[in-house]
Amino acid sequence: MQNISVPDYYPKFSCTGPACEDTCCSGWWNVSIDRDTYHKYKQNKHKVLAPLFKLAVSKNALPSTDNKNNFGMLQMKPDGTCHFLQEDKLCAIHKYMGASALSDTCRLYPRYLNQFGAQRENALGISCPEAARLILLNPQPMQFTHVAPDPAIDARPFTSYRFPLHNEGDPQQIAVLNDFRAVIIAILQLRAIGIGARMMLLGFLLEDANKIVTSAQFAHASELLPVLESFVAMLAHPAQLEAQFAQINPDIPRKLELVGKLIAQSLQDRASVRFKECLQAAAEGLDKLQTAEHYAQNYAASYLPFFQDKEYIFENYLVNQIVTRLFPFTRGAYLDLYRELVCNLAIIRVLLTGMAAKYEGLHEAQVVQLFQTFARNSNHNSGHMSGLIASLRASKEDSFVHVMWLLRETGR
Repeated sequence: MQNISVPDYYPKFSCTGPACEDTCCSGWWNVSIDRDTYHKYKQNKHKVLAPLFKLAVSKNALPSTDNKNNFGMLQMKPDGTCHFLQEDKLCAIHKYMGASALSDTCRLYPRYLNQFGAQRENALGISCPEAARLILLNPQPMQFTHVAPDPAIDARPFTSYRFPLHNEGDPQQIAVLNDFRAVIIAILQLRAIGIGARMMLLGFLLEDANKIVTSAQFAHASELLPVLESFVAMLAHPAQLEAQFAQINPDIPRKLELVGKLIAQSLQDRASVRFKECLQAAAEGLDKLQTAEHYAQNYAASYLPFFQDKEYIFENYLVNQIVTRLFPFTRGAYLDLYRELVCNLAIIRVLLTGMAAKYEGLHEAQVVQLFQTFARNSNHNSGHMSGLIASLRASKEDSFVHVMWLLRETGR
């Protein structure tokens, strides 16, 4: 097996096990089970495990493009925890059958094992607290390296995201699309401008690229090269980009209304205890910020002192989203994926602003907890996000401009 492309944080990760402040065995609506594991569970006769397998494991009745990896489903308890989670926060399947008996999902989490053309790419998701700390708190721009395959992880026939879906694609076109991703990451790591302006520029890039790839005349990825070159040239003019972003009008009352609805809905649903802690703190803080003026005052007094020199946390979050999801080539159309990214960013920033108002400031542990638990909620239950994005859609489905106001706070 060839070496695997990974972010620089990847080799540093090690599961903290029962010492973890969260558990990866709860908060899911269900867990996909690969075909071999499904049959292994259904044939098991262990006196402790067999009744639980009968109760919790079922065949996946939903159609899937990947029937081998999604052959079965492991249902959670009504409270969202796994039937096999023990009091010591460890897994009964692991205890009685060993690590090799775990499903691909359980064995590999929080890893993403992706395939981009002929290149295998691994990364970590921030819904794991230890991974979130590694990813978010590094002040240096995320870089990439290659590592040798780990047989315990990489020998499994499992892929999180694959592009193209059924083959390795044309190497020349894959190379251009890899350049596309490189330009996206370069934009997000342009520290001469704020995160909002970087996201604005990313929106412009995706809009231009989308016009090309959705054209009836589109024939080859190389048609994107002039657009990519023009955006690389823009990176040399940060002052102009920041000035352009400053022309976007913020709409704090509307933003607070939208995020308030999300908080209320999430508190009613099966959110984890740690996520509810963040939501309740944010709700209490936001109750004090009913006007744009109060919001701006708190933003300056309680939010900015922490993030003034730590905007790299948002940068690392966004770059990691690009890497783990093979953005923008999987899961949907370019502009829908962009809307989702903008919504995620806006919601997190408003929640952090509310938490800052509640606590009269922020510290790293609170910030990591919010990012991590928000990721668990949004990754494991996409209903809230799809509903929010639908509510933001303008009459013209091909336009992204109508979400740009979400990027504007009272400062950068």
